[in-house]
Amino acid sequence: MEYLPAPTGHSLTEPGSPGAYGRGKQCGGTACPSLPRENCDRVSDRAVIHRGVVMRLYPNRAQAAALRRWQGGLRYLWNHTWAWCRSQRTGIDGAGKWPGRAEIRARMVELKRQPETAWIAAIPAHAVLALAEDLHRAMRNWFDKRARMPKFRSKHHRQFSVYAVNQSTTWSHGIVKLPKLGAVRYRAGSLPKGRLLFSRIYRVADKWHMTSVFACSEVEPTCASATRVGIDMGLKTLATVFDGEHVTSIENPKALREHELQLRRYQRRVSRRKPGSHRRERARRALGRLHQRIANIRRDVAHKATSMIAAKAGTIVVETLNVRGMLKGRNLAKSVADAGMADFLRMLRYKATCAGCTIIEADRWFPSSKTCSACGALRDMPLRARWLSCVCGNEMDRDENAARNLFAYREELGNAGATPKTRGESGDQAIGAIRRSVPDTEPRMSKRITRDRLCVT
Repeated sequence: MEYLPAPTGHSLTEPGSPGAYGRGKQCGGTACPSLPRENCDRVSDRAVIHRGVVMRLYPNRAQAAALRRWQGGLRYLWNHTWAWCRSQRTGIDGAGKWPGRAEIRARMVELKRQPETAWIAAIPAHAVLALAEDLHRAMRNWFDKRARMPKFRSKHHRQFSVYAVNQSTTWSHGIVKLPKLGAVRYRAGSLPKGRLLFSRIYRVADKWHMTSVFACSEVEPTCASATRVGIDMGLKTLATVFDGEHVTSIENPKALREHELQLRRYQRRVSRRKPGSHRRERARRALGRLHQRIANIRRDVAHKATSMIAAKAGTIVVETLNVRGMLKGRNLAKSVADAGMADFLRMLRYKATCAGCTIIEADRWFPSSKTCSACGALRDMPLRARWLSCVCGNEMDRDENAARNLFAYREELGNAGATPKTRGESGDQAIGAIRRSVPDTEPRMSKRITRDRLCVT
């Protein structure tokens, strides 16, 4: 779910009005930049955020066949237009320069009028225009060295999503009406009360999903608890939560490890099938369903745990993890990827923001596991050591000890941005952890997320 300030010109329709989930007033401009919090809705004078919802679609056979044809048509348009763009730049009959957005859009629309490609007219017009925008954005990212050169797309790999315009999309009692597709059954939670901006339909394995983005008024913070918790992330235990009295352990499902043998068997089955045969396609789909099941198990545990933490805590202290760097290691890379710690922290951030909680991210070099939570002594704790035994008599699990240190992080180092005193300066053993001052002007770089700030997750 993504929270963003509303673009200029968007208006919010009240719940129950004719434009709440269907037709509404269009955006006045073409660009939709992110605006500060002072920009509010013109009608209700309230701040507007963007909320995304993912729902499961259940199309019938005819509708599923139409969606697959549209995906194939979008792939043909992408490959044909990208080849035309390259010929315009390097070909003999070309203009010697790369075409712009308007030329790419005109080229795709022109294909619908040609007799040999008249079948492209069956694809929704807004999906074709959105594809032209995606191709131009991919070229622009390549020119600016933010990405690699666009590639030709294959039908054996990930397919394009189908863009659905907001005016022709309506909901009613488990049925969504989509343009050129008709009524489709869906399953999802409660939809946000706001104006629909756009939707995209895509397929994962053999299941269809749709992501819809709504412009909604900012929800009021629901967190009224003064509970403070410290969370330590790990591999054996996904998260250890300490609230000052009790320690809660969230077990790591280890979904990839549990299904690793089954994955090997399914992968061997795919490799033994003849390329291009129907049996290979069936084996490939079975492998995709297993991958989806593993991802769903990991995502389900993260959603339930983060919802529980955000509901009961008022202040959340977490450690700053360099997950990308951890994935480069040779010994623990698979376990780190299987745990899904980055996704866990991402969910925790946006759920805590929605609930009005405060998130404090401890310094990356803060030795939460090596510091004794009772006396503050710094001890050598290699990864294989799972139990802390201090000379002061404190003995406990290293994850619980780290959660207790994170719980006391604010009282120990302060949170006002000033340079705190180390234990060496105060007469104890130095821990070498200095808190960096954090500006409060950039939401993307801020280490603290308060209830009066919108964030992008």
